[in-house]
Amino acid sequence: MDDLEQQVRVSKMLGLGFVLSITAIFGLGSLIALILGWRALLIIRRAHGRISGRLMAWWCILAGALGTLILPPLTVLTIVKQLR
Repeated sequence: MDDLEQQVRVSKMLGLGFVLSITAIFGLGSLIALILGWRALLIIRRAHGRISGRLMAWWCILAGALGTLILPPLTVLTIVKQLR
């Protein structure tokens, strides 16, 4: 796969990861954002500077990790509170 194809692939991954990291979707979107960010970062590192997107990849990783850790317990607590 040439650099342009790789760049397009990484850009699509990071675009989806960014949207999912913001919307979160009960933590599942955050988990997917975390995975996409990690995969994109690995591709970027292997390209040795020929592919951009490192900051967006880190955003997806950090926001995804935060959402994955915080949102599922908050969702469960909210549901339990509403059932009482």
